Amino acid sequence: MRDCVIIGGGPAGLTAAIYLARFHLNITVIDAGQSRALWIPTTHNHAGFPNGISGEDLLERMRAQAIKYGTKIVQGRVGSISNNDVGFALEYGHGAVEAATVILATGVVNRRPAISEELHAQALVEGKIRYCPVCDGYEVTDKNVAITVRNDLAAKRPILR
Repeated sequence: MRDCVIIGGGPAGLTAAIYLARFHLNITVIDAGQSRALWIPTTHNHAGFPNGISGEDLLERMRAQAIKYGTKIVQGRVGSISNNDVGFALEYGHGAVEAATVILATGVVNRRPAISEELHAQALVEGKIRYCPVCDGYEVTDKNVAITVRNDLAAKRPILR
């Protein structure tokens, strides 16, 4: 029985794990290993890294910090969550766990442009494709950008100066 299970091993899930574990709670993070942070060649959007850090390195450091404070991190994708007498029962990958509380930190799914895997990977590494306006907006200051969308929720007028 865990105090909390966090579904998602990206920066949000790991931050929650670090804080909760430092309150001496029994925390498990279930990580499907698909955090968008893995795609970030260098981010300047995380406190403590004024010269930037790769998403992969950031996640590695955050995992290490969460584990240092007692968080259990397991690999898998949650297949089901149900209520039970003590809180929640979760089934994932090859395991199951019960918890008093559950935090969903599953992130978002990118809508990729219709280009080859190789070209997409290269464009990400070179910073030519960006998915997060919060993380990447500063990185394109004073640069020409194109915004692509797949539906009629697109900006009706220019949103960039």
